[in-house]
Amino acid sequence: MIKKNIYTPEERISDKLDEIIKFYHELVDHLPEEDFFLENTLMRRGLEKTLELLVNSIIDVALIIISKFNYAKPIDSRGAIEELYKNKVIDQKLKEKVADLISFRNLLVHRYGKIDERLEFENIKENHEDILEFVKCIEKFNKK
Repeated sequence: MIKKNIYTPEERISDKLDEIIKFYHELVDHLPEEDFFLENTLMRRGLEKTLELLVNSIIDVALIIISKFNYAKPIDSRGAIEELYKNKVIDQKLKEKVADLISFRNLLVHRYGKIDERLEFENIKENHEDILEFVKCIEKFNKK
């Protein structure tokens, strides 16, 4: 029989934030120059998967907070981020950035249409610091 560890919501959030930081470093530390990113499909797919895992961890953090404080149940992952905003866990600017990140993840995972790899590269390169901003905000909230 597998013994399951019991963690407090604060410990679970802290563990998820550590995961996010780990995935963040894997993403940015392995982000190559644009030409190599565009030419190397296997490497690009690896970074896409890392981004997917990272965003899933962000969503997990949101859902743990929602559960802990009995906030309204969201209908989807973007709704979870909206709940954090409504309950003053994050500000509007960060809500919009994280919601865009979730939409980007959804596009990558579900392949709703053709993905422009140049825009994909630009999004990762230019917006990755939003992830750190989310972590800092949640760390501050988690210490309250």
